[in-house]
Amino acid sequence: MERNSFIAALRSDRSPQRQAQGAIAQAHLAWLAESGVRDLMADLKRYGAGAPLENCFVLETLFTGTGEAERVLDLLQAHYCSAIRANPIAHPPFRNGFDGRASSLQLARVGRAQLMLQAREPGEFTSESYGFSDGTRFEAVVAGKAEARIIRAHRFGDSAMQFETQRVSMNGGERLTLDLSSEALVIDKVEQRLVILRLIRTAAEPEPTREYCAQSRELLHQSAGLISTSRQEAIIALLGRMGRTDAAPEMARIALAESDLSLRWQALRECLALDSEVGFCTLARIARDGQDPLSAAAGALRAQLLEQYPEFAQVEAQQCPA
Repeated sequence: MERNSFIAALRSDRSPQRQAQGAIAQAHLAWLAESGVRDLMADLKRYGAGAPLENCFVLETLFTGTGEAERVLDLLQAHYCSAIRANPIAHPPFRNGFDGRASSLQLARVGRAQLMLQAREPGEFTSESYGFSDGTRFEAVVAGKAEARIIRAHRFGDSAMQFETQRVSMNGGERLTLDLSSEALVIDKVEQRLVILRLIRTAAEPEPTREYCAQSRELLHQSAGLISTSRQEAIIALLGRMGRTDAAPEMARIALAESDLSLRWQALRECLALDSEVGFCTLARIARDGQDPLSAAAGALRAQLLEQYPEFAQVEAQQCPA
């Protein structure tokens, strides 16, 4: 395997890396000091705390007017590109990703809001599913040319959606606003590299994120709207896989007390698997509470378990409080 001698030398002398990162830090400070940028970050903080966009003048100007988003990004490019060019081993200070066709930079994240720069390489894209989340998104197209669709979803039955499509041309200067709970932007074809400045704010108490099949319109996947809730679900699932029966009482408490329905259901399922008596009593209690939004689902599962395992009827009679 070929080893770059300069990179290898950094193992014994890290000063070049520190100097490079210092140059990037100075570029960041210089960008923030530019006209309007520091005010933009102050507005982002207010917006992330829940302020209406119209009360954040600088931020609103980026996504409703023309020219300001382009100016701010030109300043970003001027400072960072020169710093990276002079210090090629430096790391950008932004969270970033690239999969060969799309790239992203998270310029800032404050509270419930995040400001991102995204790019799509030329080519055609296919979408077999549409995702919806509980939030609002503003798009400022700063460069490029693409063909896209706005997919608007309307509920159809318990687990399916109806979709209507609005075709849009995305060119430099375009501005879009999306209600992410019912609208999804789908890029079909990029003719010239598409560069978008994106502002996203999640709801204060977001509903679960849902993904639907584009063809059948059926629900494919659902996940918690909050990262913290997803983390709790993952922890609960891990404890279940580890067979931690001592965690069953805490899972029962979560199933009864937490507000997120997805988290509660996950906790209930794992509790049943770890300790059938504790889990079934918790299930029966939820099923009896007509005001609980999980009551119907819990009642159906209770009936199914009683049919398959009649011994649960004795457990419920003797161990489950009314």
